[in-house]
Parts: sequence; C-alpha cells; structure tokens
Amino acid sequence: MSRRRAHGGLTEGAPPAATISGTLCVPATWSASGRQVDVLVHGGSYNRSYWNWPQGDGKYSYVRSALADGRATFAYDRLGVGESSRPPSTRVSVGTDAYVLHQLVRGLRADYPTINVVTHSIGGLVGIEEAARFGDIDRLVVTGMLHGTGVGIGGLRTFTNFYPAMLDPVVSADTADVGWVTTLPGTRDDVFFHPPAADPAVIAYDEAHKDVTTELTLATSALVNKLPPALNSTSRVRVPVLVMVGEHDALFCGLLLDCRDRQAVQQSEAAFYPRAASLTILTVPDTGHNLALHRSSNITHSTISEWLHSA
Repeated sequence: MSRRRAHGGLTEGAPPAATISGTLCVPATWSASGRQVDVLVHGGSYNRSYWNWPQGDGKYSYVRSALADGRATFAYDRLGVGESSRPPSTRVSVGTDAYVLHQLVRGLRADYPTINVVTHSIGGLVGIEEAARFGDIDRLVVTGMLHGTGVGIGGLRTFTNFYPAMLDPVVSADTADVGWVTTLPGTRDDVFFHPPAADPAVIAYDEAHKDVTTELTLATSALVNKLPPALNSTSRVRVPVLVMVGEHDALFCGLLLDCRDRQAVQQSEAAFYPRAASLTILTVPDTGHNLALHRSSNITHSTISEWLHSA
C-alpha cells in the first residue's frame, strides 16, 4: 500500500491547480488476467474511506476484496474532500471531477494495461462522463446510480437534506465557503441505507465521519442524470458496463421504479447505454443505496469481481 499525491488542472489545458490524494494497493499475487487496477470513485459527502471501510474486520472493504482477487486498487479523494485540495466550490462539478479522473487514469496507464473504473452514486456520473469524453478506460462499474424513471423519495430530498458545511458540527472546521455542503445531522440513515439490512454501528460511524460536496456538483448531477438517452453522456460510453443497485435504494427506487423488479430496472436503464460493448444490470436484494456498507456487501464485491473477470 502506498499513498500518492497527484497534481493537475481542473480543465483541459489549464495549469496544475489542485492536488489529489489517493492510496494505491497492490495484490501479493496478480490474477490470471494480468495487471489490472480498479480506480475507485466515491459518492457525494463521502471520501475514499467508502471503499476501505474501517469497521467489520474487512467485511465492508472493496479494497480487500479486489486485492484477494488479484487486482490493484487506487482509491482517491475526489476534488475538495478528504486529503485532496479544496478549490472554491464554484469550480467543482461533475465535469471537473471527470477531467481529474482522466488525468489519474492517464497517470496509471503506464503501469497497468487494464484500468477498471468502479464508481458509486455521484461518482458514477463522474465515471460515465470520463468514459464518454475520453474513452481511455477498459471497463466501467456503476453502483447506486440509475437514470430515467429511477426516482425515489430520497432523491427528491437530496437538496433539502444538504446545508452549508460551515454550519455542521462534524465538518464545519474544514470550510468557510458556503457552496460546500453536507447532509443535515441525522438524515443519512434512511437515505443512504436500508436500516433493517445494515449494522447500526456502521450507520452511526457514517454519520460521524461524513464529508462534503458542492451545491454545483449536486445541481449538475441532477441535470446530467435526468437527460434523455440521446442527450445523456451514457450514450457515448463504448466499454463494457456493469450497473448495480440495491433493491431498496431510497434515492432511485420506490416512486416511479420498483427496483425489486429486476426486469423493470433492466428495461429502464438499458436505453441509456446503446453503444456499450456490453451491458449487465443487476439488483442486490435487501440492500439500500450504499451497496458496500450493507450486510450484503460480500455479494456486491464478489459480483463485481466475477463480472470483471468475464467482461
């Protein structure tokens, strides 16, 4: 395991203006598929710890699962969160995050012939945009992100559940920029989790260690997510794609789409990836939005690994 810091610009052609912090982990033995790296892109109000959760003796760690399967991982803090530098909130959007991801992929390419981008929630939009604009990854995994009819009560509450981070008791010391936001205290359990299927200690730890995002990221994500298929960046993704969602994802399921009906999810989502080399859409029973942080995490991790071997 090694910690790495990369410097880059926020837009194409711009001089270096930000530092991105990440952790590269390499397996003791590579899989038969050769040297692969999973670049891990977390969601809004999280940081890279989502992928290597400190509780549960590794049960909730995607990093540990990938290493055991013979793949390297690079989990990084997206722009403005964790240990990465924090520019003004007005400079951080899905588009700038996608360009940052592109620079990270470009930097890893010399050492890794195969680069898989594994994403969660808003991170899925970042991965989709990167794949659509730059076409330089080999496989894309999108968890906790649906389009079209994928609307849940939690999704409608996204904007009302966030408020300026400067007012929050957990993250207030980190910013005085009103455009950096986080979730209101006590609102994460029924939006990011399906409480009956999650460890209360994990939910409590999540609340106590939340991070931030920007109002602009929330706004741009809402816009790009609900664009129709022909206008959506998904229509320009050409690599194999795996989409996974929990059947009780409060952000995307329950109002217009019943995610317990896998065929309905398949029908709703398939139209958005017409040029993907292949498309696999799976639902995880008894699971909410944060697929990696439920008791079913082993199903999520093993399913992704199996798909990466076969895609």
